[in-house]
Amino acid sequence: MAWPSARPVAGTWLISRTGDFWVACAGGGSLLALMALVLHWHGNRELDTTDLLLSELHLGATYDAVVRGRLWRRMPFDVVAVPLAIVMATYVLMLGEYSLAVTSATLYLAAWHRGRQNFGIARYYQARVGGALSSGHERLFRAAVYLPMLAGVLFFTNTSFLYEGEQYLSLDIDPGFIRAIGALAVISVAAYLTFTVRHRERVHPGERWVVLANALAFGSAYVLGAWSVSFILVLVVHHEVQYLYFTYAMARRSAGPRLGDSLGELRLLGSFVVWPAIGLAIWALCQQSDAAWLAPFLVSGLLCHYWLDGRIWTRRARRLATA
Repeated sequence: MAWPSARPVAGTWLISRTGDFWVACAGGGSLLALMALVLHWHGNRELDTTDLLLSELHLGATYDAVVRGRLWRRMPFDVVAVPLAIVMATYVLMLGEYSLAVTSATLYLAAWHRGRQNFGIARYYQARVGGALSSGHERLFRAAVYLPMLAGVLFFTNTSFLYEGEQYLSLDIDPGFIRAIGALAVISVAAYLTFTVRHRERVHPGERWVVLANALAFGSAYVLGAWSVSFILVLVVHHEVQYLYFTYAMARRSAGPRLGDSLGELRLLGSFVVWPAIGLAIWALCQQSDAAWLAPFLVSGLLCHYWLDGRIWTRRARRLATA
């Protein structure tokens, strides 16, 4: 296949090359890893508080995307019917003393959700320069994202019997198989990086940065750092910061020429923070009560976020949002 000698990347960043690197890609992960090491010696309270605050903000960012694109009109089944079903199912299970099943689902869906987010952002960069170079590039790309996620989850669930202090349905898998998956993950990432560095003029650097950050996050937080709460929180906080950055960039992109100047940017930022602020306020109010019905409400909100995040950023949803 005859590929062009280079693919232009100017204008294909979420916001800017520097901003993307330090927030959405590998740079942000490295900064958070350094912060986690410091906090591990000092204590995890600050990082844990950051996680609590950011988690509610990034749930609100999902609902901002739904409202901004008026997706409840265009995708009623995806953004109304299914979330309502998730809420009802969560209440039935948790109030019916099946919390173990809900905690287990939250763990595995959280890992999948974080891997899919990295996949989606890397795919965004890839699409901006014309897509994958070949079927081989596509296979290497998918393997380099999903195998580290799989290896990390298998290791974690086979060595840790608590998730955020609660019991869950862990897996009992032969350690040799887990080591084999881990080795395969390392090989897949190395093969992907070799390919993309070899063809660096034709592969968007943002794609490579996100894939590398994904591998390091699952490798350090779930494998190398499964014994340390600090490393687990690093993965979570980086995921949340990355998501807020991405959703704001998408809102900024949809605004397009309406931004105009710095005042337009401030107006957009003001409108963007409304739903994250609502989410944070609801969480704060829920903390003031010990009512039994509040825990299923908060958990179902998280599970709805996982579902919506997998639906509202698809090509179909973006097309409907701009129609």
